[in-house]
Amino acid sequence: MGKDAIFLYAIAAVAVCFALANALLLLLKRGKTGQTIGTISSIKMPNAELAKARNSKWAELTYTVAEKTYRSKNRIQVSMASRVGDSVTVRYDMEHPEKLYSFSASRIIASLLVAAICVLAAFFKLV
Repeated sequence: MGKDAIFLYAIAAVAVCFALANALLLLLKRGKTGQTIGTISSIKMPNAELAKARNSKWAELTYTVAEKTYRSKNRIQVSMASRVGDSVTVRYDMEHPEKLYSFSASRIIASLLVAAICVLAAFFKLV
């Protein structure tokens, strides 16, 4: 087995672990989270704003739950096209509404898809 195959299997293992962790959190928080529309109040980026590759946007949001307005204590990742003032659908903890969650079924599926592609590429020596 070559170095490329080992690397692809390692990526697949990390992606599966990520998917399992998100699935576990999703199951543990089932029925304990709510969904609402929030407004992006601030955005931070780990790299310079001009860097498009290997960059991400992390937003702090303001949203209303049961007629009370909250400002998130944590940031969630948003689209690179997002701007301050944009609306975003968010999940929050019903017991602590100021805490947002970013796990979802689509993240789990995407992680498993990445893992499957890496395993197939390594197995069939496509790299």
